[in-house]
Amino acid sequence: MVFRFVCYLVVVWLISASDESCPEVPAVENGIIVIEETEGQILGTCVCIKGYHLVGEKTFVCNASTEWNAPVPTCRPGHCPDPVLVNGEPSSLDPVSVSDKITFKCNEHYILKGSSWSQCLANHTWMPPLPVCKSRDCGPPGNPAHGYFEGKDFNSGSTITYHCEDRYHLVGTRDQQCIDGEWSSALPVCELIQEAPKPTPQTEFEKALFAFQENKELCKAIENFVQRLKENGLTMEELKYSLEIKKVELEAKMLS
Repeated sequence: MVFRFVCYLVVVWLISASDESCPEVPAVENGIIVIEETEGQILGTCVCIKGYHLVGEKTFVCNASTEWNAPVPTCRPGHCPDPVLVNGEPSSLDPVSVSDKITFKCNEHYILKGSSWSQCLANHTWMPPLPVCKSRDCGPPGNPAHGYFEGKDFNSGSTITYHCEDRYHLVGTRDQQCIDGEWSSALPVCELIQEAPKPTPQTEFEKALFAFQENKELCKAIENFVQRLKENGLTMEELKYSLEIKKVELEAKMLS
């Protein structure tokens, strides 16, 4: 009891009275504050006694306007900070000592993300880090470029379906489900459908000319040739023009 009383009153100034231009620091219950001058600044440091943990900034500085840059911290019961779990609760809310372990449980409709337990270490920290409680429902999903989804329910277990605009096809998972606060698959993408190049008249003429190679009978070959021209909407004039181009190309190759 005597030690706690002394620690409650102690504020140690390690600078001369003539240098004291900052406001007096109030004593911290269950802690010690040391004021010293370092590198031209007046620095305050707070240390809590065993069985208490620091709440606030451990160090604070007196700035040029002769004011402390942060409020004086406090020392609260327990070696580690109080375990706070939003939308859940730890197994104990009592002050803890070094090596104490606690477990965590989330409220209904929430799922635990992280470790289900943690231990208070000698350096006043929890390890593993404190977990969080995340809603089992999902937020609105994203839309891929040139795509959209169908579905208005984003609750746990609900399903949405992705579609792409015209001239685009879907790459990825079309149907996705909300499972424990996350969508079951990554966002798909909509890729542009590459159109096949249209055949040139010259290519169609070459296909039509195959009729003469496929049939030994001249009349039958001519009949098939004319039929293929009609199927492709080609004329004899266009054939003549195509053959002239082919002739020029062959002559150019022979001269090169």
